[in-house]
Amino acid sequence: MTQDVVADDIPHDLAGWFGKVMVVSKPVAIVETGAIEAFAAAIEDANPLYWDDDAARVIAGGRVAPPALLSAWTRPNRWAPADEPAERPLELHFRVKERLGYPNAVVVGASTMFMAPARPGDIICAEQVLAGIGPVTQNRLGEGRFWRLLVHYRRQDGVLLGTETLKFFGYGDAR
Repeated sequence: MTQDVVADDIPHDLAGWFGKVMVVSKPVAIVETGAIEAFAAAIEDANPLYWDDDAARVIAGGRVAPPALLSAWTRPNRWAPADEPAERPLELHFRVKERLGYPNAVVVGASTMFMAPARPGDIICAEQVLAGIGPVTQNRLGEGRFWRLLVHYRRQDGVLLGTETLKFFGYGDAR
């Protein structure tokens, strides 16, 4: 995205979303040892920080979760027994896509910066921020726009564990 904001080219209300936390996900899981071990087993990662309490205590002050699991602790369940509707993952992405009128969107880039490890017992929430919207452009998918979201992952005491940067391309028949 060469240009993040095109203020005269986007809906006025959308311009007010830039740089603000627009969505905070509800915590849906507590970081726990069983999930850490299941993930490490699935990818055949023998790192002692995931398996060995004594070694992890010496190396890092205790067990840590694999960094690749950071966003998993905040992904909403697709169903719940209560009468509440299920949350959508990356809710802000869907709001931007709908407000711009695009029926389709794809993730075209992702990166994560890690600041501190998630540990067993942590409860993590995700703060979603609109970082930019590019001008209307044309590519092989058709006419559309790029936009960028930042997702800040914080544990229950407010410490920032990491920030994910996601770049999307929305396309199709915009209103």
